[in-house]
Amino acid sequence: MLEELEFQLKRGKAIEDVLEKYDWKKFENVVTEIFKKNGFITKTNFRFKTKRNYEIDIIAVRNNKIFCVDCKWWGRGRYKKTSLRQAAINQENRVKEFQKFLKKNPLAKSMLKINPGYTIYPLITTLHEEDVIKENNTIFIPAWKLNKFLIEAEQYI
Repeated sequence: MLEELEFQLKRGKAIEDVLEKYDWKKFENVVTEIFKKNGFITKTNFRFKTKRNYEIDIIAVRNNKIFCVDCKWWGRGRYKKTSLRQAAINQENRVKEFQKFLKKNPLAKSMLKINPGYTIYPLITTLHEEDVIKENNTIFIPAWKLNKFLIEAEQYI
């Protein structure tokens, strides 16, 4: 899938225009592939239960870093401060519940290859947006900047 994306980009198409032609599921797959290309172990559509059922689009683990990723297929013009704030709150709540789940579930830690001393980062990747934004503890990153972000993650986290 990344090869197809790269082919389109080499033909001069804008990344946002190429990604916009994908549906939300393919968008999640592209994001997952970017994490994998950067050495992360990934699990998609991770469902778990604490006080209720939750789902995280992508869990990406490398060494002691865990990114809990929510993929937002938002169109252009959607970026209102209140929408970003609410999405960050929702993602941070899921991450808190995920942390509770991991504490009680050593089998899940083993399955996800999570090492002791890990840190979890809530991240939302979007289709459109120009800058890397941090709202509360959640990092918002456009998919087309994700690879660079992962290479330079220490600057942001």
